[in-house]
Amino acid sequence: MAAAAANRGTRDRPPLGMTRIHGSVGNTSASRDSRGATTREIAEISAAICTRDRPEQLRRALQSLVSQQIAPREILVVDNAPTTDATRQLVAREFPHVRYLHEPVPGLDFARNRALAVAATDIVAFLDDDAVADVNWVGATIAAFTARPRLGACTGMVNALGSGTEGERLFEANGGFARGTEQILLPAAAGGQLSGRSAPLIAWSISVGSGCSMAVRRQMVLDLGGFDEALDLGAALPGGGDLDIFWRILDAGFEVLYEPSVSARHEHRPERSAAIGQITGHNRALVAWLTKSAARARGRRRFSVLVFLGWRLIKPGFRIARRAVGRDPLPLPALLQLWGSGWAGLWSYPRAKKLARQRRQEYQ
Repeated sequence: MAAAAANRGTRDRPPLGMTRIHGSVGNTSASRDSRGATTREIAEISAAICTRDRPEQLRRALQSLVSQQIAPREILVVDNAPTTDATRQLVAREFPHVRYLHEPVPGLDFARNRALAVAATDIVAFLDDDAVADVNWVGATIAAFTARPRLGACTGMVNALGSGTEGERLFEANGGFARGTEQILLPAAAGGQLSGRSAPLIAWSISVGSGCSMAVRRQMVLDLGGFDEALDLGAALPGGGDLDIFWRILDAGFEVLYEPSVSARHEHRPERSAAIGQITGHNRALVAWLTKSAARARGRRRFSVLVFLGWRLIKPGFRIARRAVGRDPLPLPALLQLWGSGWAGLWSYPRAKKLARQRRQEYQ
């Protein structure tokens, strides 16, 4: 605990041999592509797992990171408001080379921001503690950022770790986390069709993966203010931080990539009721984030956000109609719960913002 407290007050300096480029730190080398343009090769990334009281899942996730074909520069475990000492003991006993950090403020985005604050490289790749990374997860992430100097975030294909329970099958039938086998680069791809129709950029931004497996350019995200700590607060607002940072990166004029070769698997909740609760909770967080985004947008962009917000509010009604003819995977009670969760999301963000501020003040 003393070491964790000491880490909380320090910030890593760029190691010897690191290069600072446009205000960001990365282990890089310059080269020229076939057109003579200068590119920057990213040699190393930091891998981070934010966790809370799930040592068994964490062990599995860490084993997948230490088994990478290309090892990350460092592995960070951010223990978020733990109720026991089990995570610290696990890291010390079985993964002594992993850097353990204690983040006392409850909330996933407090933990994510803690990882950004101390990471030794400019690319930070986040993996959920209940996920498992493919052996080329680090290598594919490095390749994606090396090829695109304006890339701010990269997500990957996340398939189900198992399919033996009703909850796992229902979550996958509802869409899961995977977004297909084709690469999606935003904003360039936003000119095409999304689910058979034209859609605004903000609709595309929620269709490029999730924070379950994502990497971000550290300095860029810090310059944008970091992850929004009012999102991903647990029961108060269960999600939205990943969508928010994708959108803010795009809104700032940078790129977001869905790269299927950055592959991972996720352990879905086994119980049917838990899967439905996760789906409806994510929907409430989505609407809460959209209300925030609409309030901050200007001009035509605000109009497009408001139109998309309106669609998300009424979409469960269309799904209920589809369910009546057997074309929706969720049962009717779950769809009604989904519809209600969206409308509840309209008022969730201001409350969550107040709660996040209270939590930060409590632990200062």
